[in-house]
Amino acid sequence: MKDGIIIQARTGSTRLHNKILLPFYGGQRIIDILINNIKQACPGKCIVLATTNRPQDDVLAEVARRAGILSFRGDEDNVLDRFLCAAETFGIDRFIRVCSDNPFLRPETFATFFAEHTSSPADYIAYGFSDGRPTIKSHLGLYAELTTTEALRRVAAATQEKLNIEHVTIYLYTHPETFHVRLLPLPDELEGRFDLRFTLDTMEDFTLLQELYATFREKTDRSVHALLQLVEAHPGYRIKMLENIARNEK
Repeated sequence: MKDGIIIQARTGSTRLHNKILLPFYGGQRIIDILINNIKQACPGKCIVLATTNRPQDDVLAEVARRAGILSFRGDEDNVLDRFLCAAETFGIDRFIRVCSDNPFLRPETFATFFAEHTSSPADYIAYGFSDGRPTIKSHLGLYAELTTTEALRRVAAATQEKLNIEHVTIYLYTHPETFHVRLLPLPDELEGRFDLRFTLDTMEDFTLLQELYATFREKTDRSVHALLQLVEAHPGYRIKMLENIARNEK
């Protein structure tokens, strides 16, 4: 079984254009940070940047080339098809789906995803809250999700509704009667923390996370615990996160 990591990326975000290409930390852009962290955590894995076939995203194909990873160009709106075709093009059987707007993503957890799938195969594996909500339905931005190419083929055969083709995995975890869904327990300190936002959609997010990331990288051991302590030590961070959560529904 061939494993992969597929990174979903485009420049045409409506809320903050080019957000993953803006200078973020130490001369690096968010997309650079993500790719570098994934390469370090997943040596030997097939890494694909899946972007759109629009000319404005030529820059992302070049980012992938320079980083020494693969790229795939597909439909901007039918992201389900883009992922399915990317996986099939490179012969990937199961993969981690990564959103490119999560600079605090924990790629060291990818090995856990693959190990969990090997020991107990499923169509969808993600970290989840005790209420049954996968982290993709929160603002955490710390964890990715695993699915299989075969599961996406079944989704594509079952639906072409706008919501389901724009959001790659939503049909999987909202149809547990049809797909085998497994949610892994979050660390205790993250359970119920719907007040945290480490994902990025707007300039308000960018400004906050850029400041937070610099301190996190330079003055902590870069653990999740240290990240939470940093937020707790700066009440202004949490206030801004709550404001941004209210403005950006998941």
